Order: sequence, then C-alpha cells, then structure tokens
Amino acid sequence: MRIIALFLFLIITLVGHTQEDSKLEILHADEVVMDPDISDAQRMLGNVRFKYNDALMFCDSAYRFPNGDFAAYSNVRVNQGDTLQLYGDQLNIFKESQVAKLRNNIRLRDKDMTLKTDILDYDFQKEIATYFGGCVITSGKNNDRLSSETGFYDPKTEYFQFRDNVELKNPDYKVKSDTLRYSSKGYRAYFYGPTTINFEDSEIYCENGWYDSQSEICQFNENAVIRSGSTFMEGDSIYYNGKTGLCEVFENVQIQDTTSNYLILGDYGWHQEKESRSMVTGSAEMIQFFDADSLFLHADTLLALPDSTGEQEIFAYRHVKFYKQDLQGKCDSLTYSKTDSLLSMFGSPILWSKQNQISGRKMDISMNNGKIDQLYIDAESFIISEADSTRYNQIKGKETRGYFTETQLTSVHIFGNGQIIYYPTEEDEEGVNVIGLNRVDCSDVILSIDQSEITKVALMNKPSGGMHPLSKVKEEDLLLEDFFWDIISRPLSRPDIFTW
Repeated sequence: MRIIALFLFLIITLVGHTQEDSKLEILHADEVVMDPDISDAQRMLGNVRFKYNDALMFCDSAYRFPNGDFAAYSNVRVNQGDTLQLYGDQLNIFKESQVAKLRNNIRLRDKDMTLKTDILDYDFQKEIATYFGGCVITSGKNNDRLSSETGFYDPKTEYFQFRDNVELKNPDYKVKSDTLRYSSKGYRAYFYGPTTINFEDSEIYCENGWYDSQSEICQFNENAVIRSGSTFMEGDSIYYNGKTGLCEVFENVQIQDTTSNYLILGDYGWHQEKESRSMVTGSAEMIQFFDADSLFLHADTLLALPDSTGEQEIFAYRHVKFYKQDLQGKCDSLTYSKTDSLLSMFGSPILWSKQNQISGRKMDISMNNGKIDQLYIDAESFIISEADSTRYNQIKGKETRGYFTETQLTSVHIFGNGQIIYYPTEEDEEGVNVIGLNRVDCSDVILSIDQSEITKVALMNKPSGGMHPLSKVKEEDLLLEDFFWDIISRPLSRPDIFTW
C-alpha cells in the first residue's frame, strides 16, 4: 500500500500552492511573440523554460493570457527538485476556475515511482486532484503496480479514492476492488464493493473492509471469506493480522477444510494459519462429510489441530453431542482423528447404535468409510438394548471390545467381571414371546449378536448362572448394578444435538 502514499507526495509537491500564491516567471524562450491579430496572449516559442511556484517547467511553446490563464504545449516537462519529474503533451492553468489540467501521455515520476495517465485535473479551490480514463502507478522499489479507471485525492481529508477496476499488484499480494479509499494520515486502505486480495497461498474476499499497511492488520465485512491452503473461513466480520497470521471471525462463522472434508460452524472463531490451528465457540457445530452420510457434532468449544501427518484432528469440549443416521452419542469431551478414523469419547460417554445403548468410562470408536467398525471400552462398560417395552438385555464388564458389520453390533468380547442378562425368545402363532431370563456371571465372555439378540455365548473362567422362568425372577434381579437407560438424551435428528 506504500505506492498510494508516494502518489500523495507527488500530487502535493506539484500543486501544493493555491492559485493566489502562484507565481509564474519566464526564464527563457527562443522567441516571444505578441500579435493582437492572432491572439491577445503572450506567445513563447522554442525551448521555453519558466518557473511556476517552486517547480521548473519546460515546453516547446506556451501562452500567457491577460486574464492570468496559462497554457504549455508539446514536450511539457516539470522538474521539482532533483527527483520529481512530470511529463505530458499539454498543461493548462485557468485562473478564474482555479483548475489545472494536464492532458495526454502524462507521466509523473520520482526516484521510486511512476504515474501514467492521459487526463489529470487539479481544482485549487476544492483542493482535489482527479484523473479519468485510466491510470497506472508503479513503484520500482516495492514492485507495486496500482491501476484504476478513475480516482481523486482530497488533501483536506487526506483521502485518496480509486474507482472502477481497481487493481494493486505486488510480488507478495494482489488486490482487486471496485472502490479503494486510502487514508494517507492513518495509512489505511478502505475497500468498498467486491474486493479480492490474493497472497501466495491464501485469498481474501469481502465487500467492505480496511487494511492498515503499517501494522498489516485488516478487517473484512459483508460476505467475508478467507482461504488459507485448504481451509476456508467465513463470517459477518473477519479480523486478520498479517504479521502473526492470526485470523478472527465474528458471527455466522464457517470454517471449512476441503482436504479433511469437514465444516465447522459457530458464533466466534479463530484460525492460526502458521500452525494451521482453528477454534470455534458459541453454538459450535462440526459437520464431517462422508460418502453416503454426514456426522453432525455440537460442543461448547471445537478445536482443530494438525496431527503428525498434517491431517486435522478435532477436539470437542463440554456438552458434546453428535448425530449420524446410524450412530449417535453424548459425552463431556471428544477427539476425532481423520488419520486413523478414530473417535474417542471421555467423561460419561454414551453411544447409541441401532437398538443398542453403550456406555463406559472411555470409548474409542474405529470408523471405516464413515461407518462404525470397532468399539473399545477401557472400563465400566455397559451395553443395553430393549428386549420388549419393559425388559432390557444387558452386557456389563470391565474391558470390552465390540465389532460391527454394516453398523450392526455382531460380536462383543468382555474381559474381566463379565455379567449378562438377556431374554431368549421364541416365535409362535401369537408372535415373538420372551421365554425367560438368562443371567450369567463370568470373567471373560464372547457373545455373538444378531439384530440385537444374543445368539451365542462363550463363557470362560468359572462361569455361573443360568436360565430362570420369568415367574420366579425377582424385581431386583431384572437390572444389573449401575443400570441407566438414557433414551431421552438420544439425539434423533441434527437439531437434537443442541439440547442437553
């Protein structure tokens, strides 16, 4: 953005005096002509050299009129000091309207910068410099190139404004905008209308915003989007620090990673591009897209960090709930690793899969192509399913491994303190009926399950128990210790993940 400040210096130097203060002094002309039949102006021809304010001016011919107007033609050149040079085909200064007009092949140069345009006007009364029909400003030192169709500078407010097809190019970034307004006092550029800023590996879009060239801090509003690598951030307002790489997003936050194929929503979020870390809070929700289905997850806070392979790992904290058509759950905190497709649940986790409710101290869920494949519970495992409206099949143990086929729990391995209650059934003319209660205690148990019914039991290490008629089963023996059927907390749709 320094190129805009250089343009400011050139304009002020050229027309820094009001018309009343201006002083024109003729230094040389090969010929001075006064011919009333042709013009009432004083005509200066050949190698004309004169001084205007503090600027030394040259041209092939010039006219000085009695009313104070002045015109210079052909090979017009203005030197200000040792560094500033202005070239053009024609320069007119009108005393009554107090307007200076430069025309055709205009080049304004100092040691570092060049401005090219064909129409440049300066209004001494309004103190506004305006160009029309396109302008290109280049800076050799910073390799900047700014172009636009029209623009003006107001020294009273110290604002530049560039309009229509504004483009600023630099080796480090490129800006395209409908309107760019620059404060030379505050070193801030303001964007109005559709604006795109491109860096080497990131892109910013907004329709309103500002950029501070000294601090490299900017804010973007109205449909603001930032892309950094495979990460996209959207929000009502985006605050970005170019030096630290920290990006903050406010209201209607969306953070999307096209590589890891997830979308995070919330009310506030930040992204640290150097470390590829993201965080979202306030109605935070993550959507993990799979080929045939999607996982919707809510928590008070969501954090995304890269793992050792560079893949994003998701951390969810407080009031975690998730919904997938074939899998639902709740817990206090959760992690999801895209690298090994592992979902880990902590803090009173409960998982629902088909007819089964599964709980434990901590759960690890292995996913395969978006579907649950294996389940590991390190302690306090409890698996419950409804046998009928009043009875529950129950599997309890210390360490448990569960295996799934097409989201159906098909096998359970219990290691330590195994306890089982299940209700065998038989089918007759009246339908499927429960024929009794089977209660088994055994250290290690392997169960085969079909449609939530236990079809085979392998008992190891001193099993005890057996089948009991329902009429002889006591009420206190129907449920294992710590039984808790939490069906009311089960999310049955995406909106349910926001209720606790």
